[in-house]
Amino acid sequence: MKIFVSAALGAVCLFAAALPADAQAQAQTKDFVINGEKIADAALYDAAKKEGEFTLYGTIPTESMRITLDQFEKETGISYDYIRLPTAKMYDRVLAEHGANKLAADYVGLTDLPLFKQWIDMGILASFKPLSFDALPAELKDPDGRWYYTVRPITAMAVNTENVAEKDYPKSWTDLFDPKWKGKIGMPSMDAGGSALTLYAFLRLHVAPDAWQRLAANEPRIYATAAPTVADLVRGRTSIGISGASAYIREIENKAPVKVIFPKEGLAAFGEIGNVTATARHPNAAKLYMSYILNKAGSSMVSKQGSYGTNPAAPPPSQGGLTFPPPNQVWTIKVADWEKYQESFPREWKEIFEKR
Repeated sequence: MKIFVSAALGAVCLFAAALPADAQAQAQTKDFVINGEKIADAALYDAAKKEGEFTLYGTIPTESMRITLDQFEKETGISYDYIRLPTAKMYDRVLAEHGANKLAADYVGLTDLPLFKQWIDMGILASFKPLSFDALPAELKDPDGRWYYTVRPITAMAVNTENVAEKDYPKSWTDLFDPKWKGKIGMPSMDAGGSALTLYAFLRLHVAPDAWQRLAANEPRIYATAAPTVADLVRGRTSIGISGASAYIREIENKAPVKVIFPKEGLAAFGEIGNVTATARHPNAAKLYMSYILNKAGSSMVSKQGSYGTNPAAPPPSQGGLTFPPPNQVWTIKVADWEKYQESFPREWKEIFEKR
């Protein structure tokens, strides 16, 4: 048996040596497939693995993104470096690095589509279409492959269970208009970024045309960012908070007296828009990551981090034992609406809430 195995191996080695270099490389590569679904072809997969690493600039909290990125690394062996900043600071950093011809990112993401499109106009982004391109909803991608929603967290309401009796839990967004909640609601400023614009556009366009005026009448506490909005609800300084669902769920997991509520009118999803950079040092690794996160497998991992993925075949998010509503109950602002309202809505919102 030992002689037979050695002879067989020798024959294989002689056969491989006789093959042209291109044929040998082709024999060693294979398509990137997960659970029977082809995510990328052998050429991209092999090129990405040879690069072995890539750098991402993003706006989604690191503890959330690590769930998807760690799984990608496990599936491919490709390591990552994730740098997270708020949208405004990320926008400035990318501009500065690009202007100095030193952009270190292979992938960049923002939660503000108009700002992201400025990067496109400046030539910062590449155009790329993964194998799953045709299956992705039209409103979540650019038709030419220049941008994609990759991760879509949702904004929901939550109550402090020590301040609010179960019988009084709000069930809809319009319940927040009740005068009994005057001075007891905490919510982000319109200046908080794309997430805030999406939330307030949803309330005005899909819940009630006068939603802002009715909310302002209840004199809510306004916060510059999401973090203090969540913190004050946990401390009991407010009774109802409006912010990212995942942030509240993390507090629940830490035994905070908080309950997340998904209002019956639906939810607003804000998203990170991302793509591969035109000057990527590891373009194939970045393209493989985009192929992964926009496929069912990657979008399913995004669901596990408490956000909606882009691929419609992925399940709704689940986090902390809480299953989120199906995608058809989640609203994401359209490009045309964002461009139409990006200047007028913040101005009008400030006029309404500064008069309260």
